[in-house]
Amino acid sequence: MNTLFKEIEILAQLEPKSLTEMALKLSEETGEVAQAILSLTNASGSNYKELSTQDVQEECIDVILVATALFYKTKPTTQTELIELLQEKSRKWKKHMDLKS
Repeated sequence: MNTLFKEIEILAQLEPKSLTEMALKLSEETGEVAQAILSLTNASGSNYKELSTQDVQEECIDVILVATALFYKTKPTTQTELIELLQEKSRKWKKHMDLKS
């Protein structure tokens, strides 16, 4: 997994988009996830697109890639910072869910 993150980090540094452009791209990709889910769930006005679970998954991956590249564009101080922050945020998420159950 770290090799994949390293590859994404390298691609992020080569990406010519600015932080603002990357943030807008992330928003665009998030909209595509929503569009795919609306189609998948046959929401009114969206089912004609006939998108599948695989389409939703692929759009989610686009969001993950753009978000990860955006993270790396902010120039983290260490190679493991992404992993450490993911672990920290995952623990907070779990704690939040435990409080609700």
